[in-house]
Amino acid sequence: MLSISNNYQSMSFATLRDTSLATALERLSSGLRINSAADDSAGLQISNRLASSKNAHNQINRNLNDGISYAQIAEGGLQESAALLQRMRQLSIQSQNGINSDSDRFALDKEFQQLKLALNAIAYNTEAFNSLPLVGDEDLLSDNVPSLSDTFSQGVEQSMTSGLRSIAYIPAGSSNVQIDLNDNGANDDIQVFTTDGKHLVGTPLTNATWVSKGITSATDLFDNFFLVENGYSSDASYDDSDLLTVGSATINGNSFTFTGDQQPSSTLESLTIGTTTQPLIISVIGNGSFRVTADWDSLGDENQGNSYSLGPVNITASNNTVTGTQYIELQKTPATLEALNIADTNIITTEAAEEAISRLDDALNNVSESRAFYGAKMNQMTSAYKVNAEMSVNVEASYSRIVDADFAKETARLTQSQIVEQASVSVLSQANANNEQVLGLLDSTFEQATQGVE
Repeated sequence: MLSISNNYQSMSFATLRDTSLATALERLSSGLRINSAADDSAGLQISNRLASSKNAHNQINRNLNDGISYAQIAEGGLQESAALLQRMRQLSIQSQNGINSDSDRFALDKEFQQLKLALNAIAYNTEAFNSLPLVGDEDLLSDNVPSLSDTFSQGVEQSMTSGLRSIAYIPAGSSNVQIDLNDNGANDDIQVFTTDGKHLVGTPLTNATWVSKGITSATDLFDNFFLVENGYSSDASYDDSDLLTVGSATINGNSFTFTGDQQPSSTLESLTIGTTTQPLIISVIGNGSFRVTADWDSLGDENQGNSYSLGPVNITASNNTVTGTQYIELQKTPATLEALNIADTNIITTEAAEEAISRLDDALNNVSESRAFYGAKMNQMTSAYKVNAEMSVNVEASYSRIVDADFAKETARLTQSQIVEQASVSVLSQANANNEQVLGLLDSTFEQATQGVE
């Protein structure tokens, strides 16, 4: 029997050669020594831990950059506040001068009061990452003016005293709010404002109800009604261009139906608010007491009137797997008129100017301490950034040593594999050629033997 011997050794060698070549090509193309768990199972596990640590350090540094930006924004607002306080103190000293007449001091006080408004505006307009670092949490809208649902039980009549204050705010997104007022003959009137001072529903400032409370002009509103504790923003400005005194109207997307001031024919007033697109402040202005009932289909998000973050800001400083995450805390540094204790100051007399100087000195010390606080925190976060950056570089280097391919080594391996491949192809080709010669000789001998038999 004839048998043909296959070149199994050459074929096995070719398989090993192909595997080595494929591995070298994979590492060179990906740049990684470990492309699967089979390449280095222990190394893969270690590299995953290092990759997690590397990503954490990189993110912590981004967080620290955000924290530095937060502190810079807050310190910038305080810098402007300090400049205004210095000017206010200068005006106070000028007002003390005996050469000034009363009219001179009143003129100086006008600028002084405008600077106070600007100071409050800086505090409320210094916003960083959805937070107000220069405004205390207690000064925000939802803390000062309760929502309609907090003030009233739905559909239940209750008695309240009127005055020059806000009684409730209606969140944006509310629908079909109904307020029915019985003023007991005291001529108390419903008023609806936006938080920035737009007068939407009620009676004009020339009405007797407003006059009885000492309000005859927009300036009087600024001094006595447009206050933070009444829910108004520090830069609120009076606008009655769309004031609805009776009837129905849609203003800024808010729909109203109002019976108007019913005095002296009736003691009842009724207000229906179909839809609200912004927070609204409800007040009842007057000098007596009233009975009121409130009802509604739905109320919007109560936090919509105050969308700012509360409390301190905690900046991620490190992520220690043993002790846990560490933070750098940035406390709020309120710089509003109330926080600085200068809300009721004036310089219309020498005595008042002297009192103002004393308070302004305290306010300047407060602002300076707050600026120093942010400066120290910026230095602390910068130091933490440098530490994390150095750790990130070291972890990156450790990770690279484990997973990155050695290009010189892999290139040499690739070259070696290619040489071996070319040699194996040549050897296999020669082996196959020899087999063909043997088979040809056997075929010729077999044919000759067959012919002899015939």
